[in-house]
Amino acid sequence: KVERSFMSVRDSTQVKDYSYIDGEAPESLSSLRVGVPAAFSVHDTPQPVKDAWQAALDHLSSQGADIQEVTSLSPDLVQSSLAAYYVLACAEASSNLSRYDGLRYGMATSEPKLDVDHATFSLLEQQYAATRTEGFGPEVLRRILCGTSVLSSDRFHTFYESAAKVRGALANQLHDCLNNQVDVLLTPTALSPHPPCLTDVVDPTIMMGNDVMTVPISLAGLPAISIPVANGIGMQVVSGRLQEERMVQVAKAVQRRVY
Repeated sequence: KVERSFMSVRDSTQVKDYSYIDGEAPESLSSLRVGVPAAFSVHDTPQPVKDAWQAALDHLSSQGADIQEVTSLSPDLVQSSLAAYYVLACAEASSNLSRYDGLRYGMATSEPKLDVDHATFSLLEQQYAATRTEGFGPEVLRRILCGTSVLSSDRFHTFYESAAKVRGALANQLHDCLNNQVDVLLTPTALSPHPPCLTDVVDPTIMMGNDVMTVPISLAGLPAISIPVANGIGMQVVSGRLQEERMVQVAKAVQRRVY
C-alpha cells in the first residue's frame, strides 16, 4: 500500500541528501490534470485491462480530477520505443558486463569444459568463455550477445545511434506534455495480467512486448509508480521531474478505490 508517502521521508529535515526537496504534497485532486495518452491505446490490449483503466479514470474524475486525452505523443515513437529500449539496454549490458571475466571481477570456473577448437582459442580465451557461460544465465547471455552485435562497427550507426535518436525525441515529447499540458499521465502498467507465480515457461518475446507501456517512461527518465487495481492488473502513474508529490497523490487516490 501507498499509505505512508515516501514524500514524508524525502522531505525530512533530519536527513538532507541529493534527493531532498522542501515542500508538501497537496491533498485535493481538484483541477489536477490527468492525461490519457492516445498513443498508449494499443489495439491488442485485453478488455479487462481496458475496463480497469477506465474504472481508474472514472474514480479520479469523481474525486475532482480533470481527465484529458493527450494526442501530442507520436504513436510511431511509442511503438519504436520498445525496440530502442532493448537496443540501448543490451548495449549497456554488453559494455558493463564485459569486466566479469573471472580474473578481475566475478566468479571463476575451476575447469573450463567447452566444446571449442583448442587450436583456435588461447587458454585465456577458453577461461573467459567458460566462466561467462557458467556465471551468466540465459537472459543475460541473450542481452550480451545482442548488445555486442549492435555495438559492432557495421551496426553501431544503424541500430545504436537510431535508438538514441528515438530516446531523445520521445523524451522531448513526454517532457513537453507533462510540463505544459497535464500534471500526470495514467496508463496500464502492462498489456496483459501477470502470469501465475512459479510459472516455468514464459515466452520472453511476450514478456518484452508487455514492456511497451513502461519503456517510454524509462527512456525519458521520468518518475513513475505502479498501483495494483485488479486481479493481476496494474496502473502506472507518471509525473514530470521533481513532481513526485503529484504522482504519489494520484497513486493514493487510485489505491483507495481498490482497498
